[in-house]
Amino acid sequence: MGLVKQSAGLSSHGTPVAPTHPATKVSAYGIRGMAMGNRYFSRKGQSIVMLSLALPALLGCVSLAVDIANLYFNWAKLRSAADAAVLAGAGYLPAYPDKAKSVAATYAQTNGVKSSEIVSTTVAEDNKSLSMTLSRTVPYSFARVLGLISAPVKVTAVAGVQSVNEATGIVPLGLDYRTPVTFDSLVTLHEGKLAGGNWSTGPGNWDPLALGANGASVFGDNIMYGYTGSVTVGDSVLTETGEMKGPTKTSIQYRIDQGAANLPSGVFNNHELNDPRVILVPVVDFSNINGKSSIPVLGFAQLWLSSVSANGDITCYFIQQTAPDTTPSTGGNNYGSYKAVLIQ
Repeated sequence: MGLVKQSAGLSSHGTPVAPTHPATKVSAYGIRGMAMGNRYFSRKGQSIVMLSLALPALLGCVSLAVDIANLYFNWAKLRSAADAAVLAGAGYLPAYPDKAKSVAATYAQTNGVKSSEIVSTTVAEDNKSLSMTLSRTVPYSFARVLGLISAPVKVTAVAGVQSVNEATGIVPLGLDYRTPVTFDSLVTLHEGKLAGGNWSTGPGNWDPLALGANGASVFGDNIMYGYTGSVTVGDSVLTETGEMKGPTKTSIQYRIDQGAANLPSGVFNNHELNDPRVILVPVVDFSNINGKSSIPVLGFAQLWLSSVSANGDITCYFIQQTAPDTTPSTGGNNYGSYKAVLIQ
């Protein structure tokens, strides 16, 4: 028999057979790739769903962070303003509590605080500390979508006064520590008498001090402009070897004239802290003085200069206020000179 050619659609017996085209073949790798592709799109869809669910929470957190940062910013501004205000006001303690409060309020408003935001300004019963409370309502921006409208920000600052322990700019008039100190009363202080090379000094007397160097020129400059060095309680300072009536008259009168010309409204109980008529002097112990002696510093006093005579008599007031260029002490003697410090 001859050979019979098999057709694509029939078997050798004439029965139909399935076509076998290469394109219809599917490998194991192809099945696996299709499965992986399906999983990829499935996961991508899940991520989008999760992100859409988490997005409101994420936006809420970011919004709250922005509003909280704004609250902190306002708190810091109020804190800074309150600190500056009470320190400025405490400069007038303990003698002038009303002025201390008004100065504090002025400083607060100068630093961006509205008068309505000043809750209270209070001076303690002993007139040695000043407190201020500020409050501000800060509106929310983004947190409004959560129903939050605003929040209060509140700060309290306290400043007080302490005795002076170290000072720069003092005037070289050593005041005898036995001198009675009566604040806001007019007194006349006399230069001690120099006889036989020794100073005769007691209550109500002052003696010239050699700060930095001795001599009339240095002494006069130290009165007019203040001694540029620092002096601390417990230090020993030298007295001058001679009387200084001439330089005392000239230099004290210079400070009085400068104050009258530049700050004419100033008086002993109502003046600017930097008025030239206010001087800081060391209170010293003259008990063992002998000629040019080294004497201990016990503290510092503040004087308001009224007049000076040709023989060195100084008419003045003992006053109580803070002094610039000083450091505080937590104890020791106090003669009316203070340093303002931040307490809270």
